[in-house]
Amino acid sequence: MPVSNELLDIIACPMCKGDIEYRGEEDFYYCEKDDIRYYGREFKGKVCPKCNGNLKEIEGEVLICKACSRWYPIIDDIPHMLPDELREDLS
Repeated sequence: MPVSNELLDIIACPMCKGDIEYRGEEDFYYCEKDDIRYYGREFKGKVCPKCNGNLKEIEGEVLICKACSRWYPIIDDIPHMLPDELREDLS
């Protein structure tokens, strides 16, 4: 389900406070064992860097910061907008 324009008008990137844009049907790599998604535009590989398990290609929605290009996945219609130090997909 796309994010409403009203929500996009009020949320900001937790790192730089930049404006956010919505993108639907983006490619992700998913580790079922660790429940981590890696954004397909920034991650290329078939192995999870955390557990060395196989990754599955999936499609999903994402929010992108227009200023710093950080990405935030939308999982089960909920934007996961965590700062870098709390994200497992960036470790």
